[in-house]
Amino acid sequence: MERPRRPAGSALPPDPDAALVELGPIVNLHGIRGELRLLPHNPESDLATAAREIVLIGRDGQRQTRRVRGARRHKRFVLLTLEAVEDADAAEALIGCTVAVPRTMLPPAGPDAAYHADLLGCAVETTSGVAVGTVHEVMPAPSTDVLVVRGAGREHLIPMIADVIASLDVAARRVVIHPLPGLLEAEDDDSQGGPEARSGKG
Repeated sequence: MERPRRPAGSALPPDPDAALVELGPIVNLHGIRGELRLLPHNPESDLATAAREIVLIGRDGQRQTRRVRGARRHKRFVLLTLEAVEDADAAEALIGCTVAVPRTMLPPAGPDAAYHADLLGCAVETTSGVAVGTVHEVMPAPSTDVLVVRGAGREHLIPMIADVIASLDVAARRVVIHPLPGLLEAEDDDSQGGPEARSGKG
């Protein structure tokens, strides 16, 4: 027996207990036909362009699932066309929402790796227990990913290489680093070495 079709304008109710991974915020609309500009946390990830459905998380924390009708890259953005978002007014109402996907869509990150979204907000400290700050951003780079860590009014760039990352515990929301000479004293650090401890793509 064929299932009845949902009205085109309805949103699917998300599972309130589903674990989600945030891909990034909707920062603007694109054109007048309802396209949305998603700014992905990880520009190298293909999740936003491959997803058939996404979960929108509003500023109030409310979730709604939307079918993806189209997704394409444009500069540093992913342009999304969602079901029932067909004009600029409908798109503008979604600016500020966060786009997420169920964690079940993601393969395991692997040992000594993590998805970018999981690293955001993690506390960073040295091997001697000195607090450095929290991860504000993860910047992909040709040689290795770089953690942008902010704390005590300063910003540090922490390369994700084996010589620097002592341990990475996403479950505990904690990253421990070896404070190599000059790493925490200088704003700009160019010792970004190889990809031994690269984060996962997410």
